Amino acid sequence: MNRTHVVERAYQLARTPECLNTGDVVKALSAEGYSSADISHFQGSSIRADLNRICKQTTPEAA
Repeated sequence: MNRTHVVERAYQLARTPECLNTGDVVKALSAEGYSSADISHFQGSSIRADLNRICKQTTPEAA
């Protein structure tokens, strides 16, 4: 099985209107079957801030 790396997938999800913040990205990753170990990448403040920034750029209000 050739699955997208968890960080790459997180950035893809952050660009969707369904993900409004990092918490939504993490929930989506979990629902897609990524493990807790995979999701632990998002405990760092810099990656969380980056994902939140992307989520906010993607929301309809940002347009």
